Amino acid sequence: MNGQIKSWVLILILTLLGTSCNSDKDVEILTSEDILPQAQGNYEYQEDTLISESKSLTLFEQNLQQLFPELEFPENNILKERNMLFMPDRLGYKNKEETYFIKDSIPFHIIEWQFEDSVKTVNAFYNWLDCFNHDCRSIRLDEEKNGSKEAFLIWVSDQNITYLSSSKSLKLKSWQEVLFGEENEKWNYILQQAPHGRIKWIHNGLKVVKE
Repeated sequence: MNGQIKSWVLILILTLLGTSCNSDKDVEILTSEDILPQAQGNYEYQEDTLISESKSLTLFEQNLQQLFPELEFPENNILKERNMLFMPDRLGYKNKEETYFIKDSIPFHIIEWQFEDSVKTVNAFYNWLDCFNHDCRSIRLDEEKNGSKEAFLIWVSDQNITYLSSSKSLKLKSWQEVLFGEENEKWNYILQQAPHGRIKWIHNGLKVVKE
């Protein structure tokens, strides 16, 4: 009897050992990719989504950049920080273009107003002279007076007023050729002033004060 029990025990042990060996052969080895959850989304970034879009230029700015390809239109421009009063803004202009730009590291500010007729243009210009700059100083026609601490040029025709200012001196001939080209524009008034200087006047293309 004891011998029979021993035989059964031996058979049971051998059976368990065989099962254990087969289990070892069938074990599946898992990697970290099998254990960790895998993301299903598409993470292929396109280049234009990683780079912030540059500021789109207005048609007016594009035209200026064609004249000067090196012009820049940054958000920060020291001339934006000054407090200025522009009376033509309040006197019913037909159209207005305005921008700030940098050329050769020098800041500039340009505004162009268009009016329906010469009467409204002259009215806007005279009202501007009555209240010029942030302190609303009065300037008489042909008066050699300081109008602003910065340099500026003002062109007045029958239907347009163009204002250009900068922290540096502005050459009238150069800027007039660039902005208006070969056009035979009739200028009723042209005003020119150096930084902290006095206004020089030109009537109908004729200078009434010395350079």
